[in-house]
Amino acid sequence: MGVQPGVPQAVIDALLRGDKMEAIKLLREATGGDLKSAMEMVQQVAAQVQAAKRSGAHSGPHHQEETAGQRENRERTETLLSGHRTPTVMPGDRGGRGLLVWLVIAMALAAAWVFFAP
Repeated sequence: MGVQPGVPQAVIDALLRGDKMEAIKLLREATGGDLKSAMEMVQQVAAQVQAAKRSGAHSGPHHQEETAGQRENRERTETLLSGHRTPTVMPGDRGGRGLLVWLVIAMALAAAWVFFAP
């Protein structure tokens, strides 16, 4: 990829991920320059990276097939984001309220025993 010389690979990687803020931070750490010059440099490098991506000349990893776990996670995320979820409580289920009722009854009996015991 034809990017300006002296630009650290970490900056280019951040731009490939679309993280300009991280790229600016990394460039400032590497060069010790000020914010304005780092922002200008990152803008120039980002334009070069985008041009290289459009032309297909990027040096990043090539597309790999999606694994079964990745596919399952993607499908689960899409399902959750679409608002269609598998219900966790089915119609007619008590939803755990029975345990709470028994706990309240037990606490009331214990309190009555403590206060009204002879």
